[in-house]
Amino acid sequence: MTIRLSILAGACALALTACGAPSSTEAPVPAPASSIDASADWHLVSEESRLTFVSTKADELAEVHTFKTMTGSVTPEGAATIEIALDSVDTAIELRDERMRAMLFETETHPTLTITSETALDAFSEMEGGDRKRIEADITVGLHGVENAYFADLFVTRVGADKVLVESASPVLVHAADFELDAGLEALREVAALPSISPAVPVSVSFVFEQ
Repeated sequence: MTIRLSILAGACALALTACGAPSSTEAPVPAPASSIDASADWHLVSEESRLTFVSTKADELAEVHTFKTMTGSVTPEGAATIEIALDSVDTAIELRDERMRAMLFETETHPTLTITSETALDAFSEMEGGDRKRIEADITVGLHGVENAYFADLFVTRVGADKVLVESASPVLVHAADFELDAGLEALREVAALPSISPAVPVSVSFVFEQ
């Protein structure tokens, strides 16, 4: 009888194992991400961040450009500042980069593009890993000695314990005349012997911040 009970108990144990009964050796379930520290500053992770703009020439040829150097931060109160070095413009063609620096941006006198915004951070403090929110923000862009206000449609995603991704839900459309860049744009068109360069430029961002 004892032998039969032992065999029966062993069979039951095997059956439970086959049915997925929990094992003491299973890896523990990861704990949910902790709350974001509402009292700490956020800093831009420049190597993981991008601002891109699209130029269109000859009415139909569109090309994507970016910048290599940027810094930024967000205070606990939600004041965000991004600074982009215009000398770091990257169009994948060195001669065009040089012309943009000298003829369009005039980086010797206007070296930086600045983006500022203020957004209350209370709504983001309890975001868990992978959570995503869509927000609307008013931003101010400083470029070529001129400041203009724009509306930005953005996604904010928590991508780590102390890291968030802020990216465009839709591009911001910027016109050359907004920043008195129309004369420089015309100079670029002439030197490149192009029939046209569109003065309207869609701009998108993908900014990673960490505490």
